[in-house]
Amino acid sequence: MPQMAAAQEAQVQPQAEAENTDDIAGIIVTARRRNETLISVPVAITAVSGADLQRSAINGTDALARRIPGLVVGEGGGTVQGGSIALRGISAADSNPLGDQAVSFNIDGVQVARSSIRRMGDFDLASVEVLKGPQALFFGKNSPGGIISTRTADPTDRLEARALAGYEFNAREFRGEGYVSAPLTDSLGARLAFYGSTMKGWVKNIVPASDPLASDSRTPNRDEYAFRGTLKFDNGGPFKARFKLSYNNVKDNGSSGNIQTVDCPYGVAFAGGPADCKADDRVVLANLGTDMAKIATLAGPLSTAANPAGNPSLPYAKFGDGSLYSNSKQWLSGLELNYDLSPELQLTSVTGFYKLTFFNRANFTATNRPSAILGSVNFLDIREVSEEVRLASSFSGPINFLIGGQYQDSKAISASLAAFGAIAGQPSVFGPARPSPFVASNYYLNQDGSAYSFFGQAMIKPIPEIELSAGGRYSHENKELVSVVNRGAELVGTQTFLSNGNNRRSFNNFSPEFSLSYRPTSDLTIYGNYKWGFLSGGFNGGSFNAAGDFSYRPQKVKGFEGGIKSRLLDGMVTAEVAFFSYKITDLQVQVTTQGTVQELRNAGRVSSKGVEFALTVRPTDGLSLYGNVAYTKGRYDQYYASCYVGQATLNPGTGIGQCASQANPNNGNLVGLLQNLSGTELVRTPEWAANAGFVYETPLTASTKIEFAGGVTYSDSYITNAISQPRSRSPQYTLLDASVRIAQADDRWELSLIGRNLTDKYYWVRTSENPASSANPTKLADQTASVSRGREIMVRVGFKY
Repeated sequence: MPQMAAAQEAQVQPQAEAENTDDIAGIIVTARRRNETLISVPVAITAVSGADLQRSAINGTDALARRIPGLVVGEGGGTVQGGSIALRGISAADSNPLGDQAVSFNIDGVQVARSSIRRMGDFDLASVEVLKGPQALFFGKNSPGGIISTRTADPTDRLEARALAGYEFNAREFRGEGYVSAPLTDSLGARLAFYGSTMKGWVKNIVPASDPLASDSRTPNRDEYAFRGTLKFDNGGPFKARFKLSYNNVKDNGSSGNIQTVDCPYGVAFAGGPADCKADDRVVLANLGTDMAKIATLAGPLSTAANPAGNPSLPYAKFGDGSLYSNSKQWLSGLELNYDLSPELQLTSVTGFYKLTFFNRANFTATNRPSAILGSVNFLDIREVSEEVRLASSFSGPINFLIGGQYQDSKAISASLAAFGAIAGQPSVFGPARPSPFVASNYYLNQDGSAYSFFGQAMIKPIPEIELSAGGRYSHENKELVSVVNRGAELVGTQTFLSNGNNRRSFNNFSPEFSLSYRPTSDLTIYGNYKWGFLSGGFNGGSFNAAGDFSYRPQKVKGFEGGIKSRLLDGMVTAEVAFFSYKITDLQVQVTTQGTVQELRNAGRVSSKGVEFALTVRPTDGLSLYGNVAYTKGRYDQYYASCYVGQATLNPGTGIGQCASQANPNNGNLVGLLQNLSGTELVRTPEWAANAGFVYETPLTASTKIEFAGGVTYSDSYITNAISQPRSRSPQYTLLDASVRIAQADDRWELSLIGRNLTDKYYWVRTSENPASSANPTKLADQTASVSRGREIMVRVGFKY
């Protein structure tokens, strides 16, 4: 797949050696918790080296997705957990802060199935591996959609330091990063890496400065810093240890800083303001004003004089002066211990800790019209502790195995207040019956969770060229809402819900995996896999309607995948083709009704099938060419979804894509206002995606060199919300990246000019119906989305010691 860097740039574990370090197929990967070359591992995997990431100034998962056809990542437009992620059409409910993602992250062996982790600055990396399809055996609790596995750089065996500083012109962004690494003793090494950036923003706010609710003139306005410390012990004996501790802090002008009205069915924005109704580099962003902090009329069982909201985490005073603001703080640590019981048996322990605290104050209606402003404050606190123990063999005989177990304890609090109308006493967008500001949602959920699993795999080689493997993971997970407050009492059709405990769900699953691979030579691998995957159920972590059941069922995936990996012409050419076909039951999707009420549903049966092709050519020293194409056909086989705003009036009926009151066969035949989407396109699944590019390096003088790189990324258009609102479709796009780098021959210094998205295209991965549009339920709603970053031009300098 698109590995643009030489294999010698990839860091490998000391006990591993590549079969051929002159070409990409020899890169060492750990997809099966063993050191294997990319060409030999029977898994569909894309490996990108740290050198490639640094060359392109990629410092986030969103930009990484441009290199991997079929991976769709982006901001969720107010999803407090951090964004939307889909791989080969498999995803999960993207705006449920209490739930796990179908595509999870593994950072230095620590599993985090939360999209919030993508907010951590990706810096000082050794490599990134993207494993596609269900990954039940080797990573964390389970991961039915895939794994984004990151390995950060380790200490070096001599004193080394590096610093990089860059300036991006369009966002007016200063960015710097670097590291210091050295041995402390003969057996103990240390590394300290750091990252920081400050930007004015790449989007212009077109709300006039004279407006009483005027906000920042440019957005997203962001400051970020992060650090990572590493200690590694290795004295050449049977015991080895590695400890990593990372911290990330981001402050900006709210998660709605780049929410735009990307489509207006009737030509102008219903919420008002100077919106241009298209995705570009302009946004309508206004402050909330001071009146929301003074709400005192809504009382209830938990209200007090000091906290009339009755929300344990968010009194109305958290609206403050109405300025837009968010702050995310994350800690991640991992302790990996390895002990060689014998030359053929290795015992490994990985202890992980993850902590997120997030506060957000935002305007979610992309308008400066006071009566239509939906102001919201959000709080999310997540703490996870995990432990994994595994025993792996490396016998010279035909049989080997891996067995282990994993445990996780988690706590999560999700809370929110939302109110319409910024000027007290005036009619809101809903009319005089709902004077401003009226409370649209008020919830607090405190969830405890625990999970344990056992896994094992046996690998048999009846002859050296053939490998058979079989294994599985048994999972058990408990979730309990120990406290719930849901008091959106001013919304028609909702019910107040208060609870202390007694909201419990347990889930059990066994996910098997079978694999057959044939490797007649070191340059050819043919493989086929049958896999299952599992994502536990849970509780809706947003503003739910307590009139119904707010729990949801587990999501399950099973299917086949296979492929051919080859290396030709003495390693000059590497080629790979992969096929897959999955069936997903109870896909977890989340929709928004009544403007602010979030309903998490299971989507019945879904299928995803396709083919991927990758080619890398090294025609001469210093030149590498690559190309990748992915075709995916994702469909809802059976899915009864909520209707979108206006559908019942404009497109009534029981046919496909029509809206009527009907029974839902996926939910006990409960009757509701639903649309049948069976046979229609799966959310966030472009049919065609591709990229191609080159890297060329040549001496400039006896002591300097120059490097040119360029790449093109293409994606078909795709639906971006789970109710398949036809106007939510993100456009097809073609992105152009290019860079030039001049450096000393031994990289002691460098000067780079880096361009990304030079074609200045805009797209999005998730839309919502503008919450204000629910005031006019007989017409189509405006679509809002957090839009991708436009053109980037960066100048960067670097020094290395």
